[in-house]
Amino acid sequence: MNIVMVGGRKKIDFLAKSLLAKKHNITIIHDNESYCKYLSRTHDAPVICGDGSKSYILEDANIQGADIVIALTPKDADNLVICQLAKKVYGVKRVFATVSNPKNVEVFKKLGINSAISSTYIMAGIIEQMAAIDEIYDFMPIEQGQIVMMEIVVRDHYPVCGKTLAEIDIPEQAIIGCIIRGVSSIIPKGKTIIQADDKLIILSPPQAQREMVKLIVGRDI
Repeated sequence: MNIVMVGGRKKIDFLAKSLLAKKHNITIIHDNESYCKYLSRTHDAPVICGDGSKSYILEDANIQGADIVIALTPKDADNLVICQLAKKVYGVKRVFATVSNPKNVEVFKKLGINSAISSTYIMAGIIEQMAAIDEIYDFMPIEQGQIVMMEIVVRDHYPVCGKTLAEIDIPEQAIIGCIIRGVSSIIPKGKTIIQADDKLIILSPPQAQREMVKLIVGRDI
């Protein structure tokens, strides 16, 4: 995955280490010259010094070729501008932002920001999951990250396809709370058969995420 990250200090440092360890290609934008020098020394990734809310800076970071854009600045307004430019102007499909004011989370979501959250550690998990599995379409922390909700679209080659819920060894801490099938919503029971193109709404604590994804998709992340 090609990932452009903008702003933040400890946030961007942590995410850079995490994403580079997963072999993603990252480009970092930061507006502090001395911190840019630190990032250049610390991480094997391009670092651009400038205001990431400006189009020409984003273009210098090759935003046109980005799969994911992450806005980490301390200003919610700047993060919103960055994400809107990425999504609306440059056609980036997945955009993420940290939000300082929790009241702004719903505003970001209504404007098409895939995930707007306040915890960098939760964001690292989100990005790793969504970057690894294309069929994870949404991912949202609940109760300050104690529970996460995932939406996974089932493909016909997945090991759960064609099985009943009772036949799937779901971890004790996780549940498939709902199945979206076409225009219908199904509250699944033991005899419910999972079909191709079903969207599974899954609730689990963070420590059960990886096991659930592997169970459904058939491969680890």
